[in-house]
Amino acid sequence: MTVDELKQRAAQLSVARDTPYAWLEELICNGFLDVPVSSAEIVHAVAERFGRRWETSRVQVYMRKFLGIVHAVKPRGMRTNYWVLASMSRSDALRLIGKAHQVIEIEHSLFANELEVKMQRNFSQELGELRDVFGKHGNCSAFLLRKILEKLLVISFRKCGKGDLIEDVRKPGGLIGLTAMVDLATRERVNSVPILTGKTGSEIRGIKFLGDTAAHNPMVNVDVADLLPVMPFIVTAYKELALHL
Repeated sequence: MTVDELKQRAAQLSVARDTPYAWLEELICNGFLDVPVSSAEIVHAVAERFGRRWETSRVQVYMRKFLGIVHAVKPRGMRTNYWVLASMSRSDALRLIGKAHQVIEIEHSLFANELEVKMQRNFSQELGELRDVFGKHGNCSAFLLRKILEKLLVISFRKCGKGDLIEDVRKPGGLIGLTAMVDLATRERVNSVPILTGKTGSEIRGIKFLGDTAAHNPMVNVDVADLLPVMPFIVTAYKELALHL
């Protein structure tokens, strides 16, 4: 059955108003379960939308009424149940769940308290915007990640007393490009330590390409999946550069 047909079936079920069955019916019909969501996410959505507290253990009990419209997917090695419309295959659901977990892990590193505290003074707006879009909007994320990297490099060079090295002699008041800045950061040292390690510098070139694509290529979009492979190196670069803040 199609997504619309499944939602129509849910809407036709006889459920009492203001009950867990009614909450689940509304979530289904409003598209909340078009993609896999955990029992905990359902409980959170119920609290936000209906102002009701609910236990995750009760979700499975009340979801039985909707089996056939919704099915459960439980990744191997995990205790968490995920729920999604029956129109999505188990394999597709597992792929999306795996992708979501990658995003969660990266967010945990990216917004780790120690790193965020170091960056908060100079990057409060960028970090706030990135938190809002990361894992949801690839174009916005790519642009912000690139901007933060370039701003971190500029501040780091200036804090280390090497700001003159990134000035573009051909453009008074201008700065050299991001690629040149990254290369320079891997060569310049502070107390015998490079501003940016060579391996990190070589691995983060992808974010310049993705950031430029998001900002300047009207024909191509950056997907969240495009960002995931480079993100561990971006987080490492932020940590290395944040030492100079």
